[in-house]
Amino acid sequence: MQLDKSSRDEWQRGWRVILGSMIASGFGMPLFYYVFSLFTLPMIDEFGITRGELSNLQALIVFGALTAPLVGRWLDRSGFRMVFAACSVAIVIGHLAMAGAVVTAWQFAIVAFIYGAAGVGCGPLGYTRLVNGWFWHSRGLALGVVALGVALTAIFVPQWIAGMIERDGWRSGFWALAAMAGLLSLPLTLLLVRNHPAEGPAGPTVESVAIGDRTFMKSRDFWLLVGAMICMAIPGAGILAHLSPIVQEEGIGVKVAAFGVTAFAIGQVTGRIIAGWFLDRANPRIVAFIFTAVPAVGFVLLAGLDLGAVAAVLAVGMVGVQQGAEIDLFAWFTARRFGLARYGAIYGWVIAASWIGNALGILTFGWAHDAGGNYKMIEWIAAGLLVLGAILIAAVRVTVSSHNSPEPLPAP
Repeated sequence: MQLDKSSRDEWQRGWRVILGSMIASGFGMPLFYYVFSLFTLPMIDEFGITRGELSNLQALIVFGALTAPLVGRWLDRSGFRMVFAACSVAIVIGHLAMAGAVVTAWQFAIVAFIYGAAGVGCGPLGYTRLVNGWFWHSRGLALGVVALGVALTAIFVPQWIAGMIERDGWRSGFWALAAMAGLLSLPLTLLLVRNHPAEGPAGPTVESVAIGDRTFMKSRDFWLLVGAMICMAIPGAGILAHLSPIVQEEGIGVKVAAFGVTAFAIGQVTGRIIAGWFLDRANPRIVAFIFTAVPAVGFVLLAGLDLGAVAAVLAVGMVGVQQGAEIDLFAWFTARRFGLARYGAIYGWVIAASWIGNALGILTFGWAHDAGGNYKMIEWIAAGLLVLGAILIAAVRVTVSSHNSPEPLPAP
């Protein structure tokens, strides 16, 4: 991969921001979503509930996450550092409560709400706003590299967490998550990042034009992004929340099932880097379609075939490719289509839509298993939703031009 001089200059001034954002992603709240399925079965046993009932409680995260537009406005006004610090402290408190205080399902529901409300501020909404402000010429690749943080830790951490759960019980895993978020993610990120370059945000001058709070809601492209996000979030959240049980239905144990999480993460690494690279250099709508529609084959394989452990893990990895590209795609499309002045508020609504999809995914996968005894039907539906999401995001109007020659954006 060769970078032109403008891109190299961006990386020279922004590498600390990239590293800090990778740490925030890799050891903070985003990691929790990738390992939570390892806690599912032991929590069900201790609380005496079904998978569907646990899914109902997990879905309460969405009510907290619906604050994303407000958190986005806070982000636009106060910058990444303040929002990230406050939200990270709340997440650490939630992990500590799960490790030592939560003893009933409804207590978990309260913590789930905290995870949703605080998680949006120290997740992709925050660090993509930061990176978009530091990069233009190499924005897609930069977003992909940042997202590698959680993808790389998700390759190794699930095995460690799974071993702790088998040896010491599920609460030990939350002690580990609290330590990573509080002792690694929070201090190292704040040490490395600044809110914006000294010379101002990267990109063409058109990005300084403010968009009113409600003006973007009249845009066809905004609603296409919202619809595409919901279509992608339903299968993504569903498989992630039920990943370990889905793989364990092939007759393997929790430690081997953890390789499903690892395969998912490896797929994400592939999706993030390759999709980010091509977003800067090819027609972004074609890139978006390919990286959303093709991974639907993974769900088709899971639904249509009785797979062995190896094949099931590979199919999960294919779905991971789409999930890896997703953050790149929506952050890139939002910044390129609407600019940065109102990025937090606009992307906050997209994040809120993703949490609606997440809740639907968590609920429907759990309900489907309770009703049918397996995940086959919902896996077919998930494949169809990914194809629909690919069509919607490919219809968003963005300028197709050389990454070295930014052009004016279409009007909202």
